[in-house]
Parts: sequence; structure tokens; C-alpha cells
Amino acid sequence: MKKLSYLSIILFIFAAWFTTFFFWNFIENHNYVGDVIGAGGVTFRGNEYEIISYFMANSAPYAFYALTTSVLGWVLLKLRERRITELEKTSIVNVTKQVDTPESNHVNHSHHSHHSHTNGGNV
Repeated sequence: MKKLSYLSIILFIFAAWFTTFFFWNFIENHNYVGDVIGAGGVTFRGNEYEIISYFMANSAPYAFYALTTSVLGWVLLKLRERRITELEKTSIVNVTKQVDTPESNHVNHSHHSHHSHTNGGNV
């Protein structure tokens, strides 16, 4: 498993907090509206829009925040995994080049030595 970034972890924690707050707020709103209806102050029939709007104004933002922070955390996580994969591929290519380079230098070096002996023998 790839290592999580600290920013992704923080975003996931905020998403969990927003989700918890959404459910708590929704339950509180439900209890409040139920109490108002129970006391006869409002009836659901004819006030559907106002009641739904009340829930949307008070609870929905936290659902949106939870969704947004979790998606952002997921995107950052995927970008980090992609960057790590690209770095691993680059490292493999560099290691391969390093392995190939000494062999080619060795061949060129021995060829260069051969010329030194030839020149040294003629002088």
C-alpha cells in the first residue's frame, strides 16, 4: 500500500467530521421541526417547501463540505500515487543507465588502453 500524504489524511479527517456534523445537525433539525409540528405551530401539508428549505439551509452545507473534502483528499492521494509511480519508473531507468554506463566505459577504456600501448611502443 502506498503511503498517504499528510494533507490527504487531514482532508479525510475533516470529511469525517463534516459527515458526523451533518448527521447530528440533520437529527437536531428533524427533532425541532417535529416539535414545531407536534405543537401545532406548523403543518407539513402546505409547508413542504419551507420545511425542506430549512433542512437544506441547515444540514446540506455540511454534506457538501464532507463530499468536497473527501474528493479533494482522494484526488491528492491519486496524484501522489501517480508521482511516486513516475519516480519509481525514473529510478529504474536511471539504475538501468548506471548499469549500462560502466560496461560501455569499460569497453571504451580498454580500447583507449590499447592505443596507449601502441603509441607507447612506437615512441
